[in-house]
Amino acid sequence: MLKRIAIPFAFALCLGMTGMGSAEPVQGIDRMRTTAIAPDEPADDRAPLFGVYDPHGGFHHSEQAAIEHVFVYWQALDKAMLARKMHIAAQRGRVLMVTVEPYTKAVNWRDGGESLFEEIQNGRFDAEIASVCGAVASFPGRQWVRWGHEMEEPSERYPWARKDARGYIAAYRYFVASCRRIAPRARFIWSPKGQRHLAAYYPGDAHVDMVGVSIWGLEAWDRHWYGRPRGFAETLQENYRRVVRFGKPIVIAELGVAGTEDYRRRWLSEMLDPAGWRRSFPLLEGIVYFNDKEPHYWPYGYGSPDWRIAASAVVDLRQASAR
Repeated sequence: MLKRIAIPFAFALCLGMTGMGSAEPVQGIDRMRTTAIAPDEPADDRAPLFGVYDPHGGFHHSEQAAIEHVFVYWQALDKAMLARKMHIAAQRGRVLMVTVEPYTKAVNWRDGGESLFEEIQNGRFDAEIASVCGAVASFPGRQWVRWGHEMEEPSERYPWARKDARGYIAAYRYFVASCRRIAPRARFIWSPKGQRHLAAYYPGDAHVDMVGVSIWGLEAWDRHWYGRPRGFAETLQENYRRVVRFGKPIVIAELGVAGTEDYRRRWLSEMLDPAGWRRSFPLLEGIVYFNDKEPHYWPYGYGSPDWRIAASAVVDLRQASAR
């Protein structure tokens, strides 16, 4: 059973002031995909961690989830939603993982990306950094912060994903240095999408505590592009070998599985096998599942896969693997 954390008075007061019922902001911005973790103990000396991005509360009372993940838009921070997730994480004894999405201050949050990095370094987002990191600092347990993910593939979806590696690195370093002064216990995750040129965007060892990777198991995609269903290890291998060079703890920052019941069961069984992790992926520290429908349409007509699983499925698979 996970150890519950006593909530300090200041943190409890923050909950009362911000409220507990707000949903994540919409404003035309699709919710991000994500996940990640990395415990303080060496992999061989601890039980593997499993975490979840859980906007619908399916794992609210689950003892299986050791990480509570939440996405925030820093220029439109929903304090009530963040406080609610922090409250859940504190009550359940979970690691708090916050993915900070650095959208612009334009009416359309995706506009203005060409000046975003310069504005960050010039202090125009200092108030946003102080607000997000101040909230993280008030959390009594372990704190993970993931900023500006999937940066190496230019995209109209994310204004920070640009052909400007130097600008991204400078902005990332500015954020981490500023946030560390406010939340000194936080650990920071650099999380590329997994493209071949991702190393050009690496901010350096001093500003990265963990490296995030993303993997998705979509059966229809596998059959079309690979001629057969692939498994967890095979899918992870490509991205893993691209980031292992950095020598940092590696976390799966985004993971989802969609397909037939057999495909999903085989994928999840392999994913939950700690012996397989340590044998094939010695730097892998844990996984955070994206328990929602995909908010972004996949290319080539694959639509928006439904990654959601029941908390009971994780229990059943772990019990089966223990026999």
